[in-house]
Amino acid sequence: MKFYISIIFSFIYLNINAQVFRCIVAKDGTGTDTTLQAAIDKCPDNVRSIIYVKKGTYYGQTYLGTKTVPSSKIISIIGEDRDQVIITYDKSLPMVTKFEEATTFQIYAKDFYAEDVTFVNSAGNTGQALALYTAGDRCVFKNCVIKGYQDTYRSKKGTRGYFKDCRIEGATDFIYAGGTIFFDDCEIRCVKGGGYIVAPEDAYAYIPKASTTCQKNLQLGFIFRNCNITANADVTAGSYYLGRPWNVNCGAFYLNCKLGKHINTKGWTTMGGNETTACFAEYNSMDESGVPVDITSRVTWSFQLPQSDVDNLLTLAGVYNRISTTLFDPEPICIKPQAPANLTKNGNTISWNKVSGAVGYLILKDGKYVTSTTDSVFTDITAQPGVFSIKTIGQNGQMSNATTAITGIKSPEFNKTTIYQNKNELLFSDPVTFKLYNMNGILISTGNEFSLTANISKLKNGTYFIICKSLNKNITSEKLIITQK
Repeated sequence: MKFYISIIFSFIYLNINAQVFRCIVAKDGTGTDTTLQAAIDKCPDNVRSIIYVKKGTYYGQTYLGTKTVPSSKIISIIGEDRDQVIITYDKSLPMVTKFEEATTFQIYAKDFYAEDVTFVNSAGNTGQALALYTAGDRCVFKNCVIKGYQDTYRSKKGTRGYFKDCRIEGATDFIYAGGTIFFDDCEIRCVKGGGYIVAPEDAYAYIPKASTTCQKNLQLGFIFRNCNITANADVTAGSYYLGRPWNVNCGAFYLNCKLGKHINTKGWTTMGGNETTACFAEYNSMDESGVPVDITSRVTWSFQLPQSDVDNLLTLAGVYNRISTTLFDPEPICIKPQAPANLTKNGNTISWNKVSGAVGYLILKDGKYVTSTTDSVFTDITAQPGVFSIKTIGQNGQMSNATTAITGIKSPEFNKTTIYQNKNELLFSDPVTFKLYNMNGILISTGNEFSLTANISKLKNGTYFIICKSLNKNITSEKLIITQK
């Protein structure tokens, strides 16, 4: 009978998941697929498919379409945890013959979206080794990591892309080729052994000098806005350049960016004589403390942009509309949906207000994936104590902040344990075992033996949930606001 019930519950969860996530990728077999490629292959054409990827390291090349046959699938990939969902590969040129064969993740499709995923090529300093190649228009990445060494990220000419709150990491020309890409509020991290951040190709489009205050053609390549240009601790001062020109008539711009000491005072360097037609410029470059950098030693063929060109021309619409007449407005896509509100608990059932525009809700228990639902109600069938985190899922798979609730608690609660804080200790009115959670539903402390006290000296001030069980098995749950004396 227990086996039969388990099958029923599994079937219910799968039906709920299918309404929100097209596929769930999990290495341990608890999803619909064990590889991201298998999940992508299942998705239909011409409709948005949201793929949820559980924590794990997934090795091997992954494709969305191919160079010869682009895909019409519209895919979103949402990771359970950015730093623990890793898509990785380890080949480089000349281990293989083409750069596509040395690329971890390749996108030959439009309107791709990724959130909370890390893409890695771990080949190291062995040659051209891409973690990501975007060959489709309108690709968006939110809170992702793109990690490699040489040629970490490549974008195809004529395509538009957008990175928000991401980290791109590498050493040699690690952002390169011909796309028109905005990087907003990103960290661009340089590692030991390299020396060049961008290597743009000849630009697909430009803003003519007749329209600019600076009276120069603005070649539309890579645009960094409000980014931190950082380096690992072992990278020496002055050892990196903002970029070098891979081809003629190329362009790159750093706008309101903070530059680490590893950036050479010249700013830019040459490559094949292409600097004569390169369009390399900055606006309001600062050091790590926000102080304007000294630009007096910059190479003569780079320049400083006037504010009017930055404000009026180098905007998302002002740039993207010169590449295509098809609208591309990625900023709203990257806004978190509204978190679930007005949670109420009735026994082991949680309900909340529906969020306008949501496609569903993600349910986590003690920080681990449970299920998803299109409804605004969830019943904990295990009836075991735990902290549930509920997130709203947006149209593209975007996740909201979490709202938490506790279930699995007997109601009413008789002989409730009283909990006090006395300096760096919690005091209990009767001996208890306990579990303490932060507001994201992560278990941070336990007391496995019945005790009248708990040391909280190492906890940060803030709000927590505690679940206590007394000797007579009565369960108490409370929200605690901890302030260290």
